[in-house]
Amino acid sequence: MLRVLSLAVILSLSVLMLLPGTYAPVRALSQAFYRFSPFGPFTQQLIIHFYSDFDVMFSHFQQGEIDISDWQLQSQNAINTFCNNADFFCTLPQPELGYFGEQINNHPSFMGIPLRQNRTINPASFTSTSSATGCNTGFGSLIITLLNQETSTTVLDPLNTVTAANQPSGSPSVTSSDSGGTTPNGVYVVPCILAGNYALRSSVYNGTGSAGPVIVNIASATVTSGTFNVNWNSPSNVRPTQARALFGAAMAHLLDDPAFVRTELTGVAESPCSFWVPAQGGACPTGTTAEYLCQTAPTFCPTANPAGGLPTEVDIAECQFNNHPWLNVVGCSPDATGHDVGPYHISDSTVTVKTSFWNTGTPFLVTGYAGYAGHDDLRAACDDFLSMGLTLSPPTATCNDVANAASLNADPGAYAHFVPAGSGHILDFIRTSIGRQQSGQIIADTLNFLFGTPQNRDTQAGFVGTVCYLLCPQYTRHYCSFSFQCSPIVFEDTSLSGGSPDAWQLYTEGQGFDPTPDQFFINRNSVNTGQVCAGVPVFKPNNYEFWCDPQSDTWSSAGEFAPTATLSGQFFQRNILTELNNAVDIPGFSFVDTFVENNGWNFAQCNGVACLNSQSSIVNTVGFGTQAGGAYFSLLNARQVPGYNPCSVQGAPANCASYAPGGGNPNIIRRGFSQDTSNLSPFTFNSIWEGDVLSSIFDTMLQPNPNTGGGGAQYIDWGTTRHSSFFNPNEVGCNSIVGCATGVTTQIWHLRNDWKFSDGNDVKATDVAYSIIAYRDVPSSLLQSYVLNVVSATGLDCGPGQTCKTLQVKLQTQCQNPQFCSFSSPSLFDFNIGATQFVLEKSLWAPYCGDPPVPNGTCASPVFDPMYPSANSPGIEVGPGPWSCIAPISGTGVSAGHVGGPCAETAAGVLTGSAIITDGKILLSENTNFARCCPNGPSALTSSLYKISYADHNNDGVVNILDLADVASHFGTADPYWVNSNIGSGTTVGAEDLATVAIYLGHGITTPYTPQTLTLVDPQTDPFFCPATGC
Repeated sequence: MLRVLSLAVILSLSVLMLLPGTYAPVRALSQAFYRFSPFGPFTQQLIIHFYSDFDVMFSHFQQGEIDISDWQLQSQNAINTFCNNADFFCTLPQPELGYFGEQINNHPSFMGIPLRQNRTINPASFTSTSSATGCNTGFGSLIITLLNQETSTTVLDPLNTVTAANQPSGSPSVTSSDSGGTTPNGVYVVPCILAGNYALRSSVYNGTGSAGPVIVNIASATVTSGTFNVNWNSPSNVRPTQARALFGAAMAHLLDDPAFVRTELTGVAESPCSFWVPAQGGACPTGTTAEYLCQTAPTFCPTANPAGGLPTEVDIAECQFNNHPWLNVVGCSPDATGHDVGPYHISDSTVTVKTSFWNTGTPFLVTGYAGYAGHDDLRAACDDFLSMGLTLSPPTATCNDVANAASLNADPGAYAHFVPAGSGHILDFIRTSIGRQQSGQIIADTLNFLFGTPQNRDTQAGFVGTVCYLLCPQYTRHYCSFSFQCSPIVFEDTSLSGGSPDAWQLYTEGQGFDPTPDQFFINRNSVNTGQVCAGVPVFKPNNYEFWCDPQSDTWSSAGEFAPTATLSGQFFQRNILTELNNAVDIPGFSFVDTFVENNGWNFAQCNGVACLNSQSSIVNTVGFGTQAGGAYFSLLNARQVPGYNPCSVQGAPANCASYAPGGGNPNIIRRGFSQDTSNLSPFTFNSIWEGDVLSSIFDTMLQPNPNTGGGGAQYIDWGTTRHSSFFNPNEVGCNSIVGCATGVTTQIWHLRNDWKFSDGNDVKATDVAYSIIAYRDVPSSLLQSYVLNVVSATGLDCGPGQTCKTLQVKLQTQCQNPQFCSFSSPSLFDFNIGATQFVLEKSLWAPYCGDPPVPNGTCASPVFDPMYPSANSPGIEVGPGPWSCIAPISGTGVSAGHVGGPCAETAAGVLTGSAIITDGKILLSENTNFARCCPNGPSALTSSLYKISYADHNNDGVVNILDLADVASHFGTADPYWVNSNIGSGTTVGAEDLATVAIYLGHGITTPYTPQTLTLVDPQTDPFFCPATGC
């Protein structure tokens, strides 16, 4: 799965310059040419054609059939081929918010060895250890030692706080940090405070007692000392075994990912050091050399650390099991002076495919790539497998013997290897795409070698391999696509979906990340396992590999719900280190993206005659370019260069006529999809291609500026006029999924008056509230994680005759320490609620989801298809987004022109639902009811965009009191600006003109920013009353 929301596409381009290596763009443009407009669409139709394969899509692009690509160029040869075509243009290379690696399913045993064990905990409690005279009469004090019951150790955590709140009022209360400061000692001091009963809580750890909060009595004129016994803040019913860490360490040794990236993905990818990318903030574990996150040859990317010194974090992880006494790594042997070069990576390998009898590689796409482990890494992997309890054959063999056998060119017949145990097989799901296929095969080849069933023997009669490709007895190499074979087994692996959490062991995963490293919460926290370890039943759990670790849960929960981005990053950094020590996954590669587009949409070539190079069109969204799931603003802003002639461009190829943008139609964008779709529902979508379609139709309250990210991210009030938050530290908030918590954040969102669904109905606060609660409770496979802490969502002005445009959302926690309680800048909660939750029309979805939403109701099932319910009913793909799904022809149970679909056709031109395959199409039209439509075309002069542009007379990005005063001062006059036949009748400023400004009061195009402060916005923020150069 590649999990990307169009909204999670923000990171800083400046990160590119901080990475090691060099980037030589070919026909690339400065990021300054990728300006965006906060309105659109500029083109009236969007046709998405399904090609079902990356290479096939690029082949059709070369034939001139596609305007905007959905995937990055995958090799330097491809960059040279496409970017040297004068009728194509290529975007500036940038590291993406994406990750690929080998995923380990933690639910099934490995070779009969359990990878997890039951977890039992005692409720939190307070044990008084001593008391002494102190404080004035009526006041008392506490000295608290914090103890983690699960590890039997004192908690030494400078980021944690302990709060004592008087009961039952909650006031007074005191929040204390560790008294040792940056060198924590585990002691928290509550100074003299009003005597009475106090509830204790920890900001990071679980301090819930058997009957709720732990209560301690603070006696008058007394200093009480005691121990606050807490647990990891995790709902998990299991925890990993040591065998799981050993298994992960062994697996990580099998892939030399920097060598693989340098040889197979030269110039187009880099090697991540963790389940993380640098653009999210944070750092690799210490000891990780510069060959990680580097594209160039090893000469320019140091592959060793200086000898001597203390062990690094990667050394400590390597040596933690005390099973490599031969290894010259500090901490592994007494006199060692060396260091690992990266996580579970002893030395750089030069072993390439087909250089030994067993490393056959993929049957296709074999290009001489490296990445197979060298001698020492294989020997260390063998040590780890031995420590798990596996045995070698012959019994006298050593791991050095195993590693030596790997260098043989000819099959020796018998060699030292492991004896398969348990089922004797490993269920391995390898994807077909470039990079995933080869890296996955490296690991599969090595496992088959280690267990005595080398892949080179798969042509022999009766061959039985250790690795089963997808299912046993598939022992010959076989790969899967997202929708075919992979999806139902890997992603629908809970009992609710009819699947099994034991149906797979390994998978070559792909992930799209958010701007912050919240993947450690969304994809790793036990609450997101669909009740396998914790949480509620779901069809498609986010944590479908079932990594259920109480310590990881504690850090990720603290990071996800931290009050500041800085504190959040510190907790997520702990996840990086915890994942290292547990070897959770095997990192593979992260693309450095160059996208190719039809040059007819490239405004960088404009010279000021027919157009300007400051005008928006294709947007190289930071972190995603025009990749599926990240092209929201490209599709919104794409417009053809006026008068573009593909044969008049200098150096135009012989077949230039085939490269006319839109195929010669100025009103069509042709989008190519490289992968199929299965679920076009906000509740069950899983891929970036599915997310690409949904984000175009449904939309959200906030949109990120596609040219900003990191700490400088800008969120535009997209479907709202403004929003605010406040925190009550004493309010208790509960929901059925995560229980109760003290401390509640209340958000107030004011919806735009002109925010409408594509069917013309107003977006009400009740619609947004329903969407949020439905995603939490039904739930949505990908959106639930963002709203797990929602207590309630309600409309505040939704009585009879009221507008129902004010939404209140209450969320558990946010601000444990009052000094952090500032809402002057966007918080993670703003992002979670405002920028991720697709808005549904309640009246259309309630019949399927229930009112209130019913857990695991009809709309939760992957079988439910909102594009074409039961293939005989009109679709409900209706949202407030820029594109409208309208049935192009009539079909069973639906008439042509129905808003909501189905708007997809098969290759034969027959209406179809969400399951779209090769040569199928999705046909979308501009949503003329979209609040920010339409800057051009037949609906422009009657559009909401025209009216708000008119109302914002001074073009400061928002309709304010200055505009209202201006129109009022000209009432009854023949003012040349305010008298506008598109707004009102008559020859003088009248009531219609005044009412239009009043209706849009507080509404803006760029709010909460001005056009001058919105980064890299097209200066023409008013497409009707300002010139192209801006006002």
